Amino acid sequence: MEKDELWEELRFEIETMNRLNSSKEGEEILLGSGNRDGKILFIGDDVELYETNDLKVAAGSSGEFLIKLCDLAEITPEDYYITTLTKNKIKYRETFDDEKRKLKDLLYMQIALIQPKIIAALGQDVGELLLEKEIDMSRERGEVKTWSGGIKLIVTYDVNFAKKSRDSSGKKSKVAIDFWNDLKSIKNLLDESEEDGE
Repeated sequence: MEKDELWEELRFEIETMNRLNSSKEGEEILLGSGNRDGKILFIGDDVELYETNDLKVAAGSSGEFLIKLCDLAEITPEDYYITTLTKNKIKYRETFDDEKRKLKDLLYMQIALIQPKIIAALGQDVGELLLEKEIDMSRERGEVKTWSGGIKLIVTYDVNFAKKSRDSSGKKSKVAIDFWNDLKSIKNLLDESEEDGE
């Protein structure tokens, strides 16, 4: 099966999850945004991370915040793809157990299609889903872990949480500084993978 056909199958599977399918008739379900062949995969649980499949974001949104910080960290749009757990306005923690299982399977299918070198888990829920265990963000945030297939995984803050923290406390916000440092770690991992010719 061609890669494009597998992407269409993934879209179809999400469309068949009726409760999660909030799209209007004829409206495209967005599986994510950015370069599907990017080496970095950002996975969040925030509907504001993207509005279109080509990194268009709303002004003042968490998506705009993430993309601006990526630009500052010299992570280019060609380097990454952004997706969410539910591809929808419903938060992952609000889904039923059977939906959670299916969403996890579909996310793993999406990861297999993208074949990233680095995954940034944006928030505790995403980190726990991928690591299949409870995590202590105060200890494990920013740690580089080796995940399935040798993919490097960093769990960091939810983008909206980092943005709100920066908005309320300014550039000195510990959360915002930690989030920025995690992006710099991701950039370093990207540079290392390119040096290794991956």
